[in-house]
Parts: sequence; C-alpha cells; structure tokens
Amino acid sequence: MNTNPGKLILKIKILFCGLGAFYLFGITPAMAQKMIVENLEGPVTANEINAFKAHIKTIPAPPGNGNIWVFGNGGKSIEACGLMYEVSHDTEILDRMIYYCDEMLSRRNDIWPADKGGQKTAWTSKVEPVWPSSNPDVSPAGAGVEQGDEIAHMAFCAKLILQNPALWNLKVEVGDTYQFGTTYKQRALKYIKEGDYVIDNWILPHFIRASENNHYYFPGAPNTYKPNDPAPWNQAWMVTNALVRLVQCHLLLKDAAERITSYDAIVQPNIDWFRANCKPATSAKGTACYTWAYAYPKGMEDTNHAAYDSEGLWIAYDSGRYNLTFNDVVPYANTYCDVVMGTLTNGKFAGRVDGTTGTGHGGGDNYVRDEYLYLTEFRPDMFIEMAQTEINTNKVAVSMPITARLLWEKDRRFKKKSK
Repeated sequence: MNTNPGKLILKIKILFCGLGAFYLFGITPAMAQKMIVENLEGPVTANEINAFKAHIKTIPAPPGNGNIWVFGNGGKSIEACGLMYEVSHDTEILDRMIYYCDEMLSRRNDIWPADKGGQKTAWTSKVEPVWPSSNPDVSPAGAGVEQGDEIAHMAFCAKLILQNPALWNLKVEVGDTYQFGTTYKQRALKYIKEGDYVIDNWILPHFIRASENNHYYFPGAPNTYKPNDPAPWNQAWMVTNALVRLVQCHLLLKDAAERITSYDAIVQPNIDWFRANCKPATSAKGTACYTWAYAYPKGMEDTNHAAYDSEGLWIAYDSGRYNLTFNDVVPYANTYCDVVMGTLTNGKFAGRVDGTTGTGHGGGDNYVRDEYLYLTEFRPDMFIEMAQTEINTNKVAVSMPITARLLWEKDRRFKKKSK
C-alpha cells in the first residue's frame, strides 16, 4: 500500500502530463520514449535514469549550424547529458554527450566541407572557425560572441572526462567518426584544443576591448551587428562560460598557466561589469532583488535572455574562482522567484526582470525555462513549485534540458540532506 499519497498523486500527474505532451507534438507513446520524474524528493532513481537514456537515444544531432548549437536543441542536449552524467556516472550518457559534441565540432565552418554547407566567408572576408548564426543562404555568414556557447558545451564534456581518470585510456564507445581521438582523454584534449583555437582566432581578435578592461564589445565595420556596442549580457555570459570551463579543464590538466591567467583576466572584469550595472530592487515580498538591462547601458532585461544570465552566474559561482558568494547570487534568484514568478499576466509569468510584461522575448512564459532551475540552489524553498510548473505544462516527458536539470537538482538536494 502507498503510504505517501502526495507522491502517488505526483506520479499519476507526471504520467498523464507526459502522455499529453506526446499527443500534443503528434507523437504517440509507442513512437517515442518519454522521460519521467518519479518523485521530487529522495535520490534519483534507476527508472528515471533509464528513461532519460532511452529518450536521448531517439534524439539525433540536429543538422546544420546556426544557433541550434547555442540555445537550440543541439546545445541543450549536450548540457542535459552532462548534468545527467554528473548524477549517474553512466558512461552511456557520457557517450551520447560525446556524440553530440562530435557532431557539433565537425560542423564548424572551417572544418565542415563546402559541399555540406561549410567553408562560408564571414563578415571578416575569411573562412572563420565559427558556427554561423545566420541562415545558410545569408552571405557573408553571421557570427559573434555567441560562439562562446559552443565552446562551453565542448569544454563541459572535456571537464567531465578529465575528472574521471579511470576513463582516460578507454576507447570511446561511439567510435571516432571524425578522427577526434579514439580514447576518452584524447577526445577531451581535442575539445579543449579546438575551444582554445576559437578563443584565439575569433573571440580575442574581435570581441575583447583591452582598452576598456577587457570588456566584451562588438567590432565596427565591416561587422554590421551592433557595431561598436557592448555585447548583450546573455551573449557576454556565453563567452564567460567558455572561458570559465576552459580554465577548469586546464586546471585539471595542470597545464597552460599563462592561458589560465589571461582567461581569468577577461572573466573577472566582465562579471564585475555585469554586477556593477545591476540596480538594487525589492520584491513585493520584501526580498532583495535586482533589475538590469538587456545590454549596457539602458533598457530592461527580458526573461528569455535572463535565463542565460542565470546560467552564467551559476557556472561562474560553481567554479569558485570569481568572487561570487552564495549571498551575491541570492538576489538574482529572488528576482526570478519573487518578481517574475510572483507576477502573473494572462497565465504567464512576467516577461521582464522588473515584473512587467511586453511582447516577443518580453512576453513571458507559462513554464520555468530550464536555466532558471539552477536558481533553486539559492532558493531551495522554490524547487517544488518550479518543478510542479514543469509538470503542469507537460515539459518533463519531452524536454531533455528541463528533465535533466530537475533530476540534477533533486540529486543535489538529496545528497545535501544525507550529509
């Protein structure tokens, strides 16, 4: 007999929400493997891990380039697999992460063959080491600081491999289609080398303004996207994420001391710049919050882009290197939990960090974007509410990043309670 009716209701609700999501997307349960969250307390279960594994095997790497490897399904799949590997230490999940990383790296413009859509000339009049953010028919190809996100995904995978020396000399089970290295360590070293290469040959020459404390700026002509403007904060965090994770990899390898120093000298002033331009606010609940712009120096950040600000804050905080304490991040968590989630308009949370709602990116959501789930680290009282929102909006069964982050945070909560 079930002695916890709350958990039973939750399981039933998840099951029916999951089935509804499949029908919503035109998929029958027989056609796809749904992910599950059996409960929101306790350890991550074997059923939850196995359902995630079954699901990811049905999700191929997306074709082509573009921002699909930044904030689209490609990039989010890599992050989700990394988080679930941290939970489970299951090499089948790591292997799927490697598969996604291989496909992404192989599609970099200077690597991908012209007959498959690569070798495009960028606005620099050169074939650059980028994943073009523009549509395939656009010339010259667009690319900017968002390229940091692809590097961050690869470096995450490399870091997970380097943290487990028992894997280093084993052959990667998914094979080596693109000759990136047959063993796990070789694959990790390849991802780090290529990440550093893009930093050296794309980010540093074009987007770091040394005369202004290494802040991220777009260059002028012939670049036409925000020429000479500061990078929007969400895009700035994408570069910072790459540099932070590359630093972590080099620390694990105990190499490249000068590179670590140079990366830190970019990361720290840009984090400080972001924080200096956040304005203190107070929620209706009396909690300390912030408002900030989409891009320096004016405007109001929307909750679409603020998700990436939140992810960046977490990655930097978790590294333990950049003068971000727990209490420093709490007001950002309060902003989302008490201002954004605390303001409902037509069934949606507020679309901007000041509690207002507009249109487009500022139009608000009826669910919690996966990156915001990191903030439950600083507002553990909101974990159940956020998770229930994902369940109520049918996200668990079909959203790899949402399910992975929920289970990852559930795992952290359980381990903290078990100490």
